[in-house]
Amino acid sequence: MTKLIRLLLLIGTTSPLIKAKDLYYDFKATPVIDDGLSPDCFSRRPMFLINGLFPGPVIEADEGDTIHVQLTNNHPSETLTIHFHGIHQKGSVYSDGVGAVTQCGLTPFQTQNLTFAASPSGTHFWHAHQSLLMADGITGALIVHPTQNVTVPQYDEDLLVFLQDWYHTTSTNQRIGLDSEPFVWVGNPDTLLINGKGVFQPCGQGGTSCLTTCNDTAALLSRIQVQEGKTYRLRIINSAALLPFNFAIAQHNLTIIEADGTLVDPVEVENLDISPGQRYSVLLTANKPSTNSTDVYWTRITSRGRNVTRLDGTELVGLAVLDYGTDNTTLPAEGSEPVQPAWEDEEAGPALDAKLFTQDPESHEDDAIALTSNATTTYIMVGTQARRFQDNRLRWAVNNISNTPEPEPLIVKARRIAQADVLGAIPHTVDVAETPPTTWNYTDLLDVPAGPGIFLQDVMPLVLRLQKGDIVDIVMQNALALNGVAEVHPWHLHGHSFWIIGQGTGTYDPDKDPETFNLVNPVLRDTFTLWPHGWTAIRFHANNPGVWEFHCHILSHAMMGMGLSVVVSAEDVPEPPPGAFSCTEESLTTSTAGDGSTSGSYEHTYSMIVSATTGLFLLASSW
Repeated sequence: MTKLIRLLLLIGTTSPLIKAKDLYYDFKATPVIDDGLSPDCFSRRPMFLINGLFPGPVIEADEGDTIHVQLTNNHPSETLTIHFHGIHQKGSVYSDGVGAVTQCGLTPFQTQNLTFAASPSGTHFWHAHQSLLMADGITGALIVHPTQNVTVPQYDEDLLVFLQDWYHTTSTNQRIGLDSEPFVWVGNPDTLLINGKGVFQPCGQGGTSCLTTCNDTAALLSRIQVQEGKTYRLRIINSAALLPFNFAIAQHNLTIIEADGTLVDPVEVENLDISPGQRYSVLLTANKPSTNSTDVYWTRITSRGRNVTRLDGTELVGLAVLDYGTDNTTLPAEGSEPVQPAWEDEEAGPALDAKLFTQDPESHEDDAIALTSNATTTYIMVGTQARRFQDNRLRWAVNNISNTPEPEPLIVKARRIAQADVLGAIPHTVDVAETPPTTWNYTDLLDVPAGPGIFLQDVMPLVLRLQKGDIVDIVMQNALALNGVAEVHPWHLHGHSFWIIGQGTGTYDPDKDPETFNLVNPVLRDTFTLWPHGWTAIRFHANNPGVWEFHCHILSHAMMGMGLSVVVSAEDVPEPPPGAFSCTEESLTTSTAGDGSTSGSYEHTYSMIVSATTGLFLLASSW
């Protein structure tokens, strides 16, 4: 993946006169075993891809366009959903793509149509939101260009930098291990990829299970082509399954101008941390003289928060080449890699976060209300790792509840109860408490005398019920895993963006720490990093009726229960697909909608028809 279709050239490049369009994308999800598609030279690793592309096709639109994605699942044994990460889905909650929450998963050989508005503008991406399937290759960029005048520093060209970690073990086998007792961790990735390319270390040394064509490292790495004197907007996306990355380009500084769709005050950095689910736009000026000896520079990603090594014990890194116009055979000199923070450095990430400020908070009118209003409610949530009492299986949890879906999509149940004006909790769910059921020194283990112990309180769908217009503060508190390690947890909220109003180390103090909150120009984004041994406070305006996931974006953590569903004014949610009550019925036939589109429908339990105009989902799954 190299450059976007469009070039943005000047300050205030957008025009309010751009007419909204309907854009159509045909996504065919197909299992592939093709050595020609191997991203790192390792042989015969099955992949699950959209249109046979890795990374997948780029969706590109102007803000306000309507995007139509026809999704066909050609996998014989997997159900599938796709989430459009960063898109708020206002008025189209059933297109948010969360199995057993906003829909049932798309079963094998079925087709559905997803329709939604391209909003907000910015750098986003799409990915499978079903089990761990994103790790098999179903992911790609989604870019929305603004249609209102905005102040963007001048640059010449847009380039994509798509970051991933890559496993030789399929997602199916990874999940089997996570659900087993004894527990089998997914482990660290085998290779780190930049724009879908990398080299598995043994393959660069003639190892076994490697393609015979892997004998030219220079040809195997992605090359970012630039011209001396030009300035480039690099849209950096972390679509990793596990790893937070640090990104840097040797001998080149980067100027951050966007975070998760929000324009920020420009910040010049030598490198930047980017966690799974996060996106940044940075400006890169190609200001190095092009000579025979210095026309290529290492572009590198390293792991943050985890000690990830290659088979020989050296640090696992991902490499690409910034190229000033060579013949594509030149590599930078050894020892010329950029300087980056060590994996265990706990200061660099929070220090970068502290430098990010929204450029024009008032322009985010509906969100800015939260900065001038008091919070309706404050929730303190602690993410923990614990075991299920009944079978000792290891899970992740929020306030000691492991979020576990049920067969009926939560949105259907929440809407039915709300419209019936039934008071109290949604049946078969747990309301998240405003404070953890047990408070202790979160830098201690769970099984200390004051701690909650190593077993979960419950395993059920966890919900946070709100009304449209509520202003909500959430303080996420990190805690040690059962092995005593404090992990990095990137948290993503669907359907909204939030203000990061505070951050600190140790245990959050509700009496003192709010005095440090930034309510003037904090960064507005949809994914934040909860750093080890610390806490992060966010505030958002619940302005979007629906059921929206809030979860750790490490795939295995989310699948193991580290998340919850934010239910906003469920009584105002549009009517769901006819009879969509269960994701477990297996009597499937094929039916044709009145507009000619074909989709699956269930006999006996319900009949669902998916049309190009509704964008509604169907069928079974869980995240």
